[in-house]
Amino acid sequence: MAKQFWKIIGVILLVYVFIGGLFLPLKTGITGVDKLNISSDTTTTLNIDIYNPGKDFKPEKAVLGGKYGFVATRLVYDTGVLQADFMPVLGKTGPEGMSNLYVLANGRWMAFPSAVSITRASSDTGSSNAESVSVNEKDAHVMAFPNRPILNESIRNLFYHVPMWFSMILLLLVSAVYSAKYLVKQDLSFDMRSDALIRTAILAGFLGCATGSVWASVTWDSWWPRDPKLNGVAIGMLMYCAYLLLRSGIRDDYQKARISAVYNLFVFPIFIALIVIMPKLSGDSLHPGAGGTVGFNQYDLDNTMRLFFYPAVAGWILLFLWIASLQYRINKLKFPIS
Repeated sequence: MAKQFWKIIGVILLVYVFIGGLFLPLKTGITGVDKLNISSDTTTTLNIDIYNPGKDFKPEKAVLGGKYGFVATRLVYDTGVLQADFMPVLGKTGPEGMSNLYVLANGRWMAFPSAVSITRASSDTGSSNAESVSVNEKDAHVMAFPNRPILNESIRNLFYHVPMWFSMILLLLVSAVYSAKYLVKQDLSFDMRSDALIRTAILAGFLGCATGSVWASVTWDSWWPRDPKLNGVAIGMLMYCAYLLLRSGIRDDYQKARISAVYNLFVFPIFIALIVIMPKLSGDSLHPGAGGTVGFNQYDLDNTMRLFFYPAVAGWILLFLWIASLQYRINKLKFPIS
């Protein structure tokens, strides 16, 4: 029973993540507006889509801008749509361009970045009517996931896609350690453990690619966009698939183990460079945490997400280690050793 304890922990963690990740709601948020461009010195009605408003949703204020913004003159809410009248006056010096949208409801601010572009009208020659507004997007902790523009419900994929890639990298790292041990001690058990870890890591990698592809289709409107990190992942996965072909073409077990170990130690640092270093150097990656983009922990990983994300990482790692242990036992059956 003691040997199975870590497996039971992994299953319990994943069940906890599945239930919480599926059934906890998202916070109320803004999912879109019906206009992309409005003119200054003109009253415009914006229809603002509100997601998961709840029965007691009460809008208090809507603002275009930021610290200094244009406050809506009229608010009317009906079944998930908030109508807000704006009459922005830029004046002679007010900046044109994209403006954030903020809505205050039930004491909490919601934000939709770069919602509307304000264009100066020819009649707008007076003084700006922008007001000083205190916008505070931070709110009290509640048991609900953050509602982020574009991501929306797909933010739940954080519990699957990211832990799978963490698991893959950890498995590949441990496999490289066992490959080094084999080269030193010439013990086939180390080769079998390394091989089992690599095969399981490839499985985790393909699952990570599949969940990431679904996420990309939602956020970037493409199943596989041209992105430095995604291209690096594809090259890295092909290198490890080549490892399987390499092993299948060698009959002598000791020669197979030696060549596989050298190949693994050669490929692993290249793989890390492809998925970690190169995207940061490229500067134009869409992927969070790569290039010029920020990581999830800076704007999405709030306290509620952390309650499920860290258990998800531990749970998936334990699950893949369990699969790797089964693969190792299969390897031993193929070539029994003492």
